[in-house]
Amino acid sequence: FGLSFTIATQESGDAHVVDDAWVYAQIAEANRLFQPLGTRFRWVYEKALPDANASMHTRADRDALTPLTEKNGFVDVFLVRELEDVDDPGTYRRGVCWTGRGGKRFIILSQIAGVSVLAHELGHFFGNPHVAVTDNLMSYSRTPGTLPFLDDEQKARIQSFSARFLGSGRLVDVGPPFRFF
Repeated sequence: FGLSFTIATQESGDAHVVDDAWVYAQIAEANRLFQPLGTRFRWVYEKALPDANASMHTRADRDALTPLTEKNGFVDVFLVRELEDVDDPGTYRRGVCWTGRGGKRFIILSQIAGVSVLAHELGHFFGNPHVAVTDNLMSYSRTPGTLPFLDDEQKARIQSFSARFLGSGRLVDVGPPFRFF
């Protein structure tokens, strides 16, 4: 599936909040977990996030991203400077899977997100809730140095959602990357 990244710049405005290596590391970790299930992700589109949307503090801030999403076909990922918890002001999140106006779902990642946060949020996008099992991708509890995993129920849910997304046209198979020699 194609990932469309909308990326904020640093406050100075001269560089993205994350570099390409950061994005590719996030995608690689998502693919490590999802690819064995027949679901793979590829960065297919990038655009700049308007400065007015670079910091998320309220539900309205998050909802304001909805018109910036692409039409069906891609998973929209917004990379922001900061992502404040809307239920616990003063606490900052690393990522969130959000349902904006009109039911449009997308992912918001903060520049402080660790390498498995995109995969975690994609887990939500593909229907998985949080769990309390240490080191599970959908848990907040991790053992340092241990790779997160998915259980059989989570894997089945991802496969089911993938088939539904493809069947409905919500997501499209973008195929392998093009190579020009």
